[in-house]
Amino acid sequence: MPEMSRPAVASSEAHPDQSPAWLAIAISLLVARWLLPAESTVTGSTLWLVGGWLLLASTWALARLRAWSIAPLTLDRFDLAIALLVLPQIVSALLLIVASDGNARAAANMGCEWIALLVSFVLLRRWLPHRIHFQAVLRVAWSVAVGISILGIWQHHVGYKQSIADFDRLETQLATAIRDDNTTEARRLQSELMAAGIPLDGPARQLWERRLRDSREPYGFFALANTLGGFLAPLLLVGLAQCPTTWQSWRCHPGQPRARLALFLVGLILVAYCLLLTKSRTAWIGFTIGGMVLVGNNLWIWLRQHPGRAALAAALPVLSVAAALGTGGIDREVLTEAPKSLAYRFEYWQGTLGVISTRPLIGTGPGNFRQHYLAHKLEGSSEEIADPHNFVLEATATGGLLGLMGLVTCVALLLPGRHGHKDDPTTGPLTGNQSTGWLLLGGVGGFLLALAPGWLLGGTVDTRLPAILASFFVVGTVLPRMELDGRFQRRVFLAATIVMLTHLLAAGGFGRPAIMQLVLLMTIGWLPAPGVSLPPDQSTDTAPVNAARLTAIGCGLLFVLVCVCGLLPVFKQSTAQQFATNALLSGRPAQAARLLKEAQLADPLDPTPVRRLTSLRIDRGRLDSAPADYSDQAIRAGLDTVQRDPHNWSTAHDLARGYRLRWQQNRDGADRREAIKWGTTAVERYPSNPRLHAWLARTLDEIGQDPSARDQARETLRLHRLLEQRGHVDKLLSDELLEEMETLLAVPEATIP
Repeated sequence: MPEMSRPAVASSEAHPDQSPAWLAIAISLLVARWLLPAESTVTGSTLWLVGGWLLLASTWALARLRAWSIAPLTLDRFDLAIALLVLPQIVSALLLIVASDGNARAAANMGCEWIALLVSFVLLRRWLPHRIHFQAVLRVAWSVAVGISILGIWQHHVGYKQSIADFDRLETQLATAIRDDNTTEARRLQSELMAAGIPLDGPARQLWERRLRDSREPYGFFALANTLGGFLAPLLLVGLAQCPTTWQSWRCHPGQPRARLALFLVGLILVAYCLLLTKSRTAWIGFTIGGMVLVGNNLWIWLRQHPGRAALAAALPVLSVAAALGTGGIDREVLTEAPKSLAYRFEYWQGTLGVISTRPLIGTGPGNFRQHYLAHKLEGSSEEIADPHNFVLEATATGGLLGLMGLVTCVALLLPGRHGHKDDPTTGPLTGNQSTGWLLLGGVGGFLLALAPGWLLGGTVDTRLPAILASFFVVGTVLPRMELDGRFQRRVFLAATIVMLTHLLAAGGFGRPAIMQLVLLMTIGWLPAPGVSLPPDQSTDTAPVNAARLTAIGCGLLFVLVCVCGLLPVFKQSTAQQFATNALLSGRPAQAARLLKEAQLADPLDPTPVRRLTSLRIDRGRLDSAPADYSDQAIRAGLDTVQRDPHNWSTAHDLARGYRLRWQQNRDGADRREAIKWGTTAVERYPSNPRLHAWLARTLDEIGQDPSARDQARETLRLHRLLEQRGHVDKLLSDELLEEMETLLAVPEATIP
């Protein structure tokens, strides 16, 4: 990191707080976030980025104490607004952990992510006080968007076909190995499937295969096309807002290479085309509303004054739509299926209101929504969603009424957002090519950070990242400088913020840091921080010194806490679990059980290892060769799982299976009652799941409670027929299980209500 020197003249517009080195590191963390799976944050796989932000904040505060006259770190109402948005999520997570009232690991991971979001907002807002700073960052973000769009277009036209071919090849090889009784080869192929994230069997496998063969929507580095659409839409709007300035600059300076202008226009087409391919209606609607906010009443005046430019601007969406139609990227179903998609959203929201009604004060806690939602999911709904697909409902469901109040207060503070600070694009340490060089270096650093986990941990390295890095470097170096005047910049980013919030009204993303950091970045463009002044007589003021010292200590302690209570246990348990998976696929269940115990001890907050251990003990306990105490071990593991994740239906179901196994072995009446109790609890936590009703029907029939068994069988068949009518094939029961339920009813199928 270059040495920071004290500025020769203290001014309100230039001081070392905006050194390019700090900003480059921050951009590295920001870009890495966009290149990693946004949906994996709940598992703790991106906690190292949280640690990066905390370490950066602590180091920056220490550097201010050592090297510079201390300028006050003033917090205004906009900082308070974001704090009020974030704090309810952190409070809810802490309450859940203290009370052991949910999946504490998921809550802790997401709580840390929310802390990092707040820290990143405060830092970036101070490090981007001038237009030239922000526009350089914008150039990086736009280059990333173009690279991800190229990846998305490849996924649509080539990637899906290759994935289907590879999957069919593995399936054929696996079927051949099983037919030939080649156990070693079969286990190797199963391991390859699991490494690719492909479920081996069951409803999850059906759903995965269905999406693979029926979908063509690009998803980039995200898990869902909707998330990619929410990422691209605001950046496309910002890119389009840059068109008049870029065109005017090229006309005024005809000596500029035409390649730059052409590359910019090609980038616009690529991003627009990829956005269309996502079929994200919410992103399209958000983009349209944001565009209307941006042009406002000036649209018709601009059209009359510049008909040529208007024709050029209109050509972009026309070409993108024509290309998407010609290649099959979009079709009539995008419109015809819109009512069905909206109906699904209403189902999600209705179930979410049920969650809110049962936990109105503190909510479910971040990362714990799904466990509670399934108890309120409508019978005809299929998806077991992880968020409500509405940021207002998600803030309320996860953070309770405090979360709703924080969101409302945040919006109330942000709406009258006008600053009177000076906006001089020529001042500050980042000028000209220096800004481009430092921030492009930060962008490259983001790619290296995204690649680092695979390299350092010996895992799978994402081979797509080097190709996207190449496109990023080309676009970032050749792209014309993005220039927006102060007033228009704030208008553009207000419109971009509206794009994202409109999208989040009917799409997931509120709890995903990759999306929320982009929202906060757009907010910073709309509400930049006021200039920081450093009068000579305040250089030794104890107040700012103490503030810097507290910042360094606080962020340093949080960094240590995240490492000790987050990074280390998550790494140890995830590594042990991977070894356990390999041991199972290699036919070594005893070693797998030992490794799962190690994972259980490594992370006392995570229920996943002990849940897997419970299932392993139950499955092995059915074998004649299994030790007699396997059922006891399964029950102990199941009780531990319930302690770690008390609202999850699967924990109750596994415990019920353990008691049923022991009852089958010793016919103890207490085990029978516990099996029924926990089986009923599982049904209560997920009443629309026909498989749970079928299991309970089997168990009640086995222990001789015929009337109750028939009731559960009748409910099983009713839910099956309802899901069949709705077309949810991944939830349907097998023919054998349906026949068993019909036998329990002892009536003809046609007469079953």
